[in-house]
Amino acid sequence: MPRQRNAIDADPSRGRRRLLVAAGAGALLAGCASAQYVPAPYAQTPAPSVRVGDRWRYAKIDRYSGRQVTELAMEVVSLEPQLRLRVDDAEGVQHSDEVYAAPWMALQDPTYDPVAIFLHPTPVVPRQLAVGGAERVSNRWRPPGYERWYFWSEWIDALGWERIRVPAGEFTALRVMRRIAYEHSDPFRWDNARDETLWYAPEVNRWVLRDTTGTYRWPGDRRGPPLRDDWTILQLLEYRRG
Repeated sequence: MPRQRNAIDADPSRGRRRLLVAAGAGALLAGCASAQYVPAPYAQTPAPSVRVGDRWRYAKIDRYSGRQVTELAMEVVSLEPQLRLRVDDAEGVQHSDEVYAAPWMALQDPTYDPVAIFLHPTPVVPRQLAVGGAERVSNRWRPPGYERWYFWSEWIDALGWERIRVPAGEFTALRVMRRIAYEHSDPFRWDNARDETLWYAPEVNRWVLRDTTGTYRWPGDRRGPPLRDDWTILQLLEYRRG
Protein backbone atom coordinates (compact mmCIF):
# COMPACT_ATOMS: atom_id res chain seq x y z
CA MET A 1 0.00 0.00 0.00
CA PRO A 2 1.51 3.40 -0.96
CA ARG A 3 2.72 5.51 1.95
CA GLN A 4 0.34 8.36 2.71
CA ARG A 5 1.84 11.83 2.50
CA ASN A 6 1.33 14.28 5.33
CA ALA A 7 0.77 17.94 4.53
CA ILE A 8 3.91 19.11 6.36
CA ASP A 9 6.82 16.75 6.76
CA ALA A 10 9.71 19.04 5.88
CA ASP A 11 12.45 20.07 8.25
CA PRO A 12 12.18 23.90 8.14
CA SER A 13 15.08 26.29 8.75
CA ARG A 14 14.69 29.83 9.96
CA GLY A 15 14.85 33.01 7.93
CA ARG A 16 15.70 33.74 4.34
CA ARG A 17 18.88 32.09 3.23
CA ARG A 18 21.11 31.49 0.29
CA LEU A 19 20.23 28.42 -1.68
CA LEU A 20 22.80 26.47 -3.67
CA VAL A 21 21.39 25.77 -7.11
CA ALA A 22 22.81 22.25 -7.11
CA ALA A 23 21.38 21.50 -3.68
CA GLY A 24 17.97 22.89 -4.68
CA ALA A 25 17.89 20.80 -7.84
CA GLY A 26 18.93 17.72 -5.89
CA ALA A 27 16.17 18.25 -3.34
CA LEU A 28 13.66 18.68 -6.15
CA LEU A 29 14.73 15.47 -7.85
CA ALA A 30 14.72 13.61 -4.55
CA GLY A 31 11.18 14.85 -3.89
CA CYS A 32 9.99 13.56 -7.26
CA ALA A 33 11.74 10.24 -6.81
CA SER A 34 10.21 9.63 -3.38
CA ALA A 35 6.63 10.41 -4.42
CA GLN A 36 4.35 7.43 -3.94
CA TYR A 37 2.01 7.64 -6.91
CA VAL A 38 -1.29 5.78 -7.05
CA PRO A 39 -3.57 4.83 -9.97
CA ALA A 40 -5.67 7.62 -11.44
CA PRO A 41 -9.07 7.75 -9.68
CA TYR A 42 -10.89 8.66 -12.91
CA ALA A 43 -10.83 7.47 -16.49
CA GLN A 44 -11.23 11.17 -17.30
CA THR A 45 -10.88 13.75 -14.54
CA PRO A 46 -13.95 15.99 -14.31
CA ALA A 47 -13.36 19.63 -15.14
CA PRO A 48 -13.47 22.04 -12.18
CA SER A 49 -17.04 23.02 -11.35
CA VAL A 50 -17.59 26.06 -9.15
CA ARG A 51 -20.60 28.12 -8.17
CA VAL A 52 -21.32 31.24 -6.14
CA GLY A 53 -20.87 30.53 -2.43
CA ASP A 54 -18.21 27.84 -2.80
CA ARG A 55 -15.68 28.40 -0.02
CA TRP A 56 -12.21 27.06 0.73
CA ARG A 57 -10.42 27.79 4.00
CA TYR A 58 -6.64 27.33 4.25
CA ALA A 59 -3.94 27.54 6.88
CA LYS A 60 -1.02 29.64 5.64
CA ILE A 61 2.24 28.30 7.06
CA ASP A 62 5.76 29.70 6.94
CA ARG A 63 7.93 26.76 5.91
CA TYR A 64 11.12 28.22 7.38
CA SER A 65 9.76 28.29 10.94
CA GLY A 66 6.93 25.77 10.58
CA ARG A 67 4.54 28.28 12.18
CA GLN A 68 1.05 29.09 10.98
CA VAL A 69 0.93 32.73 9.87
CA THR A 70 -2.84 33.07 9.44
CA GLU A 71 -5.92 31.47 7.93
CA LEU A 72 -7.25 32.53 4.55
CA ALA A 73 -10.77 31.97 3.23
CA MET A 74 -11.53 32.14 -0.49
CA GLU A 75 -15.20 32.41 -1.46
CA VAL A 76 -16.72 32.59 -4.93
CA VAL A 77 -18.64 35.87 -5.17
CA SER A 78 -19.27 36.01 -8.94
CA LEU A 79 -18.99 33.84 -12.05
CA GLU A 80 -19.51 36.46 -14.78
CA PRO A 81 -17.96 38.33 -16.48
CA GLN A 82 -15.05 36.80 -14.51
CA LEU A 83 -14.76 34.18 -11.83
CA ARG A 84 -13.96 36.18 -8.70
CA LEU A 85 -13.06 34.91 -5.22
CA ARG A 86 -13.08 37.18 -2.19
CA VAL A 87 -10.10 36.54 0.09
CA ASP A 88 -10.35 37.21 3.85
CA ASP A 89 -7.97 36.31 6.66
CA ALA A 90 -8.68 35.07 10.18
CA GLU A 91 -8.60 38.65 11.52
CA GLY A 92 -11.36 39.71 9.13
CA VAL A 93 -9.03 41.69 6.85
CA GLN A 94 -10.03 41.54 3.19
CA HIS A 95 -7.16 40.87 0.78
CA SER A 96 -6.98 41.34 -2.98
CA ASP A 97 -9.43 39.11 -4.84
CA GLU A 98 -8.47 36.05 -6.82
CA VAL A 99 -9.70 36.63 -10.38
CA TYR A 100 -9.93 34.00 -13.13
CA ALA A 101 -11.08 33.93 -16.75
CA ALA A 102 -12.24 30.36 -16.02
CA PRO A 103 -11.30 27.80 -13.34
CA TRP A 104 -8.27 27.95 -12.81
CA MET A 105 -6.99 30.40 -15.44
CA ALA A 106 -5.66 33.30 -13.39
CA LEU A 107 -6.07 36.97 -14.25
CA GLN A 108 -5.12 38.16 -10.75
CA ASP A 109 -3.27 36.06 -8.18
CA PRO A 110 -2.69 37.43 -4.65
CA THR A 111 -0.57 34.42 -3.66
CA TYR A 112 2.50 36.45 -4.56
CA ASP A 113 4.05 39.61 -3.17
CA PRO A 114 3.30 41.84 -4.95
CA VAL A 115 -0.09 40.70 -6.27
CA ALA A 116 0.22 39.54 -9.89
CA ILE A 117 -2.17 40.82 -12.57
CA PHE A 118 -1.74 38.96 -15.87
CA LEU A 119 -2.11 40.35 -19.37
CA HIS A 120 -3.54 37.02 -20.54
CA PRO A 121 -5.11 34.20 -18.47
CA THR A 122 -2.38 31.98 -17.06
CA PRO A 123 -3.06 28.42 -15.84
CA VAL A 124 -2.46 27.56 -12.20
CA VAL A 125 -2.99 23.87 -13.00
CA PRO A 126 -2.92 22.31 -16.48
CA ARG A 127 -6.16 22.25 -18.40
CA GLN A 128 -5.58 18.53 -18.96
CA LEU A 129 -5.97 17.22 -15.42
CA ALA A 130 -4.17 13.96 -16.03
CA VAL A 131 -0.66 12.55 -15.70
CA GLY A 132 1.40 14.15 -18.44
CA GLY A 133 -0.82 17.23 -18.65
CA ALA A 134 1.45 20.17 -19.44
CA GLU A 135 1.39 23.87 -20.23
CA ARG A 136 4.11 26.15 -21.61
CA VAL A 137 3.21 29.80 -21.08
CA SER A 138 4.71 33.11 -22.17
CA ASN A 139 2.87 36.02 -20.59
CA ARG A 140 3.16 39.46 -19.02
CA TRP A 141 2.29 40.60 -15.51
CA ARG A 142 2.16 43.77 -13.43
CA PRO A 143 1.38 44.74 -9.83
CA PRO A 144 -1.84 46.70 -9.13
CA GLY A 145 -1.44 50.37 -10.03
CA TYR A 146 1.50 49.83 -12.40
CA GLU A 147 1.31 50.64 -16.10
CA ARG A 148 4.35 48.67 -17.19
CA TRP A 149 4.01 44.97 -17.99
CA TYR A 150 6.82 42.61 -16.95
CA PHE A 151 7.98 39.34 -18.48
CA TRP A 152 6.49 36.07 -17.14
CA SER A 153 7.19 32.53 -18.36
CA GLU A 154 6.12 29.23 -16.83
CA TRP A 155 6.27 25.47 -17.32
CA ILE A 156 3.52 23.36 -15.74
CA ASP A 157 3.61 19.58 -15.51
CA ALA A 158 1.19 17.10 -13.92
CA LEU A 159 3.40 14.41 -12.39
CA GLY A 160 1.09 11.84 -10.83
CA TRP A 161 -1.74 11.06 -8.42
CA GLU A 162 -1.02 10.77 -4.70
CA ARG A 163 -2.97 10.05 -1.53
CA ILE A 164 -2.48 13.08 0.67
CA ARG A 165 -3.81 14.05 4.09
CA VAL A 166 -4.53 17.64 5.13
CA PRO A 167 -6.67 18.94 8.01
CA ALA A 168 -9.74 18.93 5.72
CA GLY A 169 -9.37 15.20 5.15
CA GLU A 170 -7.69 12.61 2.94
CA PHE A 171 -7.72 13.04 -0.82
CA THR A 172 -6.41 11.52 -4.03
CA ALA A 173 -4.79 14.55 -5.63
CA LEU A 174 -2.90 15.29 -8.82
CA ARG A 175 0.58 16.57 -8.07
CA VAL A 176 1.38 19.56 -10.30
CA MET A 177 4.73 21.32 -10.61
CA ARG A 178 5.04 24.94 -11.77
CA ARG A 179 8.41 26.46 -12.68
CA ILE A 180 8.27 30.20 -13.26
CA ALA A 181 10.85 32.67 -14.58
CA TYR A 182 9.85 36.32 -14.42
CA GLU A 183 10.97 39.92 -14.29
CA HIS A 184 10.33 41.54 -10.90
CA SER A 185 8.90 45.03 -10.53
CA ASP A 186 11.78 45.76 -8.11
CA PRO A 187 14.74 46.64 -10.39
CA PHE A 188 17.17 45.41 -7.72
CA ARG A 189 15.91 41.83 -7.96
CA TRP A 190 17.44 39.86 -10.81
CA ASP A 191 17.19 36.28 -12.11
CA ASN A 192 13.83 35.78 -10.44
CA ALA A 193 12.37 32.28 -10.32
CA ARG A 194 9.53 30.57 -8.50
CA ASP A 195 8.90 26.91 -7.83
CA GLU A 196 5.43 25.73 -6.88
CA THR A 197 3.93 22.35 -6.19
CA LEU A 198 0.16 22.01 -5.97
CA TRP A 199 -1.99 19.00 -5.16
CA TYR A 200 -5.28 19.33 -7.05
CA ALA A 201 -8.21 17.27 -5.70
CA PRO A 202 -11.29 16.95 -7.95
CA GLU A 203 -13.44 16.36 -4.84
CA VAL A 204 -12.99 20.01 -3.85
CA ASN A 205 -12.51 21.41 -7.39
CA ARG A 206 -9.26 23.03 -6.28
CA TRP A 207 -5.90 22.35 -4.70
CA VAL A 208 -5.75 20.99 -1.15
CA LEU A 209 -2.09 21.95 -0.79
CA ARG A 210 0.02 24.66 -2.45
CA ASP A 211 3.74 24.96 -1.71
CA THR A 212 5.39 28.15 -3.04
CA THR A 213 8.96 29.45 -2.89
CA GLY A 214 11.46 31.21 -5.13
CA THR A 215 14.97 32.58 -5.65
CA TYR A 216 16.54 35.81 -6.87
CA ARG A 217 19.84 37.71 -6.98
CA TRP A 218 21.02 41.20 -6.22
CA PRO A 219 22.66 43.20 -9.04
CA GLY A 220 26.35 42.38 -9.36
CA ASP A 221 26.02 39.18 -7.31
CA ARG A 222 26.24 36.60 -10.08
CA ARG A 223 28.76 34.15 -8.65
CA GLY A 224 27.31 33.26 -5.28
CA PRO A 225 24.25 31.10 -4.73
CA PRO A 226 20.89 32.87 -5.18
CA LEU A 227 18.87 34.31 -2.32
CA ARG A 228 15.79 32.40 -1.31
CA ASP A 229 12.45 34.16 -1.31
CA ASP A 230 9.53 33.59 1.07
CA TRP A 231 8.51 29.95 1.42
CA THR A 232 4.88 29.34 2.29
CA ILE A 233 2.33 26.58 2.12
CA LEU A 234 -1.46 26.69 1.98
CA GLN A 235 -3.16 23.58 3.32
CA LEU A 236 -6.91 23.07 3.16
CA LEU A 237 -8.81 23.24 6.46
CA GLU A 238 -12.35 23.17 5.11
CA TYR A 239 -14.28 23.06 1.86
CA ARG A 240 -17.92 24.14 1.71
CA ARG A 241 -20.08 23.84 -1.38
CA GLY A 242 -22.17 26.91 -2.20
